[in-house]
Amino acid sequence: MKRRFFSPNTAVPKRSLTRTISKLFSFTDGQALVETALVVPIILTAITGILIFGIFTMQYMGLTEGVSNAGRHLAVSAGQTLDPCALAASSVQAAAPLLAPAHLSYSITMTPPGGSAQTYSQASCSSTATNTGAPSYLVSGGTVSVTASYSSCSLAFYGTNLMPNGCSITSEITEEVQ
Repeated sequence: MKRRFFSPNTAVPKRSLTRTISKLFSFTDGQALVETALVVPIILTAITGILIFGIFTMQYMGLTEGVSNAGRHLAVSAGQTLDPCALAASSVQAAAPLLAPAHLSYSITMTPPGGSAQTYSQASCSSTATNTGAPSYLVSGGTVSVTASYSSCSLAFYGTNLMPNGCSITSEITEEVQ
């Protein structure tokens, strides 16, 4: 086989020129790396955002479930508990174990039938008997409202707080005492 060598003054065949140009611009060795470097930060940002809002939603659902449980427990506890506030607080904490108890605040309002509402805002309102103090307002036919707030929810996204005035979740339920 005979090789042809072209001098600078010799005309290059057209087919050989297009082949040379196409070889110059067809390098794909680093293309995948560049595409990955462009796409991965966007995907990681989206996944992190989904996780942060998932944690917030978990906190909200936990608090809502805890308040519902507290309302149901109080609704069936007329004459059976000496500390309805502690019962409500423990019900919320049992249903939402991932919420820090130190950041939970409660408001329990008990209204006997035909009577005036009595509100307690502590996690304990004990009495020595069911017919005195807080338990005396928890009677059949009355209503009980449980409100709980969680003040330590987090919506920080890569150092940016999405709720700069603070994040607080509140849930409330009213039940009729049985």
